Amino acid sequence: MHTGQRRGDVDVLIIAAMKQEYNAAKAVAGPEQWAEHGVDGPAPHCTAKFRTGNGQTLSVALARPTKMGGRGTGPIATTLTDLLRPTCLAMCGVCAGNPGATAPGDVIVAAPAYEWDEGKYTGGVFRADPQQFPQDTRWTRAAQDFDPSGLPSHGVATDEEAAVWYLERLYQGQNPRTHPARERYFPPSTWQTRLERLESGGFITWADAGLVLTDAGRKRIKRALYADVDGPERLPFAVFAGPMASGSAVMSDPEIWDRLEVGQRKLLALEMEAATIATVAHERQVPHWLVAKGVMDHADLDKDDRFKAFAAKASAEVLFALLGKLLSPAATSPGPTPAAREVPGQVKLEVVRRLTYDWQDLADIVGVPSYETRRFRAGDEPRELWAWLAARGRLSDLPGALEDIGRTDLADLLRRYL
Repeated sequence: MHTGQRRGDVDVLIIAAMKQEYNAAKAVAGPEQWAEHGVDGPAPHCTAKFRTGNGQTLSVALARPTKMGGRGTGPIATTLTDLLRPTCLAMCGVCAGNPGATAPGDVIVAAPAYEWDEGKYTGGVFRADPQQFPQDTRWTRAAQDFDPSGLPSHGVATDEEAAVWYLERLYQGQNPRTHPARERYFPPSTWQTRLERLESGGFITWADAGLVLTDAGRKRIKRALYADVDGPERLPFAVFAGPMASGSAVMSDPEIWDRLEVGQRKLLALEMEAATIATVAHERQVPHWLVAKGVMDHADLDKDDRFKAFAAKASAEVLFALLGKLLSPAATSPGPTPAAREVPGQVKLEVVRRLTYDWQDLADIVGVPSYETRRFRAGDEPRELWAWLAARGRLSDLPGALEDIGRTDLADLLRRYL
């Protein structure tokens, strides 16, 4: 169905970099009928109503560029953001995950997002100078606390799946004992009994200081991998919030993680578009941005597409679930809360006057991004910080945050009104 599009009536605009990711997001959202817009123009997109888990409805716009990467994503994201004025600019899809912290199928929520290849080459040495876009601390916490066990793509590993997982780790030259996904495949009290069954079956044997594959074990896992052309339908995947680095090239270089961790010690994911999404949201003053991407490989020489379809679907499921929690009417309603209007002007004046030397600490505690604090008027930062919180209905956060920075005097003053 083709319709006109009313300006400013979309809660979330989702950009998917590839057609497979676009189709996964469309399927996860669920509506059978999507309205198509601008099919003959530069920014075709579709819209639908998404029913959240708490019974609310979000208006969703979905689009994709013709080419992945920041240069392909930027124009369509900017055009549609200006047209639709969403509350949140979002993206789901696939990424490479840090092999020391993630497993294929895991979903990474960008917090922060940045371009890893921004900087300067001097004498053959690259000096990184990335602009990082932090995530709202409340949204980061929601991602950190998110339990994916209720999602359709999540499943508890069976004994057989655990056995295949273990054999594949040995086959890939990895240590299953220290693998980040071990506890998901071997819950407490299952490690020894499951390994004993594999050993008694002749698939592994003890050698030197560890268990290794036998010929039978190698044959079994090679056959299992050969047969797995469609990839998994369900996995015991986890959701992590952490740094996501964007670059202009698809990486197949196992040493990339060591190089990039020099500048970002806790880097979780590599991909090509997250920083563009965050940049467009910042430049166009979109209230929120959110990027969730599923790990399809580790950017190593053994990368393949076995987990690509799963990663695209799982990331879409996580994205929509988080949006359903975070884009509630209370979270998106503009203007100050009723409590904020009850704070007498004299009390507000007293607070902002006495925050002259502590406003930066307070901004850090309540999660004001650095690119926002740079916009505050010089010499009037406490008042700007108050306005920033009021515009988001968050003045009620002030008493607790003031206590956290040691300003109990101001916290006690505000508790009479907030």
